[in-house]
Amino acid sequence: MAGEQQRRAAVVTVSDGVAAGVRDDASGRAVADALVAAGFEVARREVVPDERDRISGLLRSLSDEGVALIATTGGTGLGPRDVTPEATRSVIDREAPGLAEEMRGAGRAGTPFAALSRGIAGSRGSTLIVNLPGSERGATESLAAIAAVLPHALDLLAGATAHGPADATNPAPHAHGSSIEEELTRRRAAGENVVMATAVRVQGSPPCRVGMKILVGNKGPVAGTLGCAEFDAAAIGDSPGVLLDARPTMRTYEHELGSVEVYLEPFVRPALLIAFSATPVALHLTRWAPELGFDPVVVESRSERVTPEHRAAARVQSSVEGLSIERDTVAVHTDHDAPGVAESVAALLRSPARFVGVMGSRRHVAPYLQALRDAGLTDEEIGRLRSPVGIDLGARTAEEIALSILAGLVADRRGAEGGWLDRR
Repeated sequence: MAGEQQRRAAVVTVSDGVAAGVRDDASGRAVADALVAAGFEVARREVVPDERDRISGLLRSLSDEGVALIATTGGTGLGPRDVTPEATRSVIDREAPGLAEEMRGAGRAGTPFAALSRGIAGSRGSTLIVNLPGSERGATESLAAIAAVLPHALDLLAGATAHGPADATNPAPHAHGSSIEEELTRRRAAGENVVMATAVRVQGSPPCRVGMKILVGNKGPVAGTLGCAEFDAAAIGDSPGVLLDARPTMRTYEHELGSVEVYLEPFVRPALLIAFSATPVALHLTRWAPELGFDPVVVESRSERVTPEHRAAARVQSSVEGLSIERDTVAVHTDHDAPGVAESVAALLRSPARFVGVMGSRRHVAPYLQALRDAGLTDEEIGRLRSPVGIDLGARTAEEIALSILAGLVADRRGAEGGWLDRR
């Protein structure tokens, strides 16, 4: 953990004798020293007798203080007063049986009596709680057995983790130890569409606490958790619709132990709007497009047609080279007499672009339809072309025509019928 901000830990010694002052707290001291050596800040050391309510109350208090790791020592055997596992189980949201198995396995290498340890490990919110044996040697050996995985476990609980092989093989976008908010910032800067799902209200005792979050992208979960697989799966399932609608919404997810209300907030990058030809209509399209969630660019090969107003309204380039045409890209040819319209439209119809339109009457566009057929495009591909383009507003001026086209793009995005000019 060198170079990282120190994580706060607490050591809880569970022992009637230590609590009464008749035994030395050797195991608690040894565990604290081991944690410091591993890079933790031991913020608290506590001693509590072997009383279930006292143990569970202290664990809850430390967790609520934001301690990342609580290591208990003692009370894990088969004696009648050994109740640390029961107290811990009453506090945690989820068990982490692999950690307990690893600790017992390490202990059995030194003594067969390690098999008698009943210690467990689990999480309460973003706090990890591990039960270590009461002996100094047993406690330090058990802690050493899981020391290598503790940083990643705490990252997971803090919501700073990549999910899935694609992210695991590309650690750069999600640096170790980062927060879910930092991951959101990185994903948005990279132009990714994501949904942040945040628990805002809990009823009953589900394995989720208010404030827990999961970040979901187009390909699935990115970071964080809502506390259990069921809640995570529900948020993941709702995210595509939230991204498509591009509006925040509330959902309620049910669990056998209770329910959670989740606020799903989409972060959608502006869709690319390509306005071909530097016309007055293109000028108004690109001026207004950002207000409607589009990232406009004017493509014009005839430099003499580009005005300062066009350059002020949007990026201007001579071709589509360098533009990333995605599934949400929209493209409109605003001059049906421009050079290369048929070739450009053919390439767009074969691309993932969501919307392809050409201004002009059916009479003006008819030659291009034939050219597309001659180029080998199928009827299904040609059927994607919208021309005349826009909603029937009775538009006449450049401003009105631009408004008609933008209204059509919004209707297409929302899946509304509209009053399309090419469907009258």
